[in-house]
Amino acid sequence: MLLGRNSEGNEALNLNGTVRNEVDSGIEHGDVLLRFSDAAVGRSDDLAAAREALSVAMGPDAVVDCAATIANFQRMVRIADGCGIPLDPFSREESAKWRDGLGIDNFRSRGNTFSQA
Repeated sequence: MLLGRNSEGNEALNLNGTVRNEVDSGIEHGDVLLRFSDAAVGRSDDLAAAREALSVAMGPDAVVDCAATIANFQRMVRIADGCGIPLDPFSREESAKWRDGLGIDNFRSRGNTFSQA
């Protein structure tokens, strides 16, 4: 939900770029960040090259920051999937339009969330 709120009012950002690789997110170095994140979670086999490209584009500190962010999101998703944590009513309502637009409710992991009747 924070990602959606952080992008509000910034017409240059396109949240579709977070779920569709072919869409330009409008984020500076987005292509390098996407390449690194895909490699870090196992969607590609070029982690070493992606890490180097990120370091060249944004510096070595960015590699550490990005790796830590990816690891933190992986941790949170695994906890949520394991527990089946539902969205609270406020978060469900506030995020409905962009969840629908991004197709998030169609993700396979959505089935790990308790019913929200």
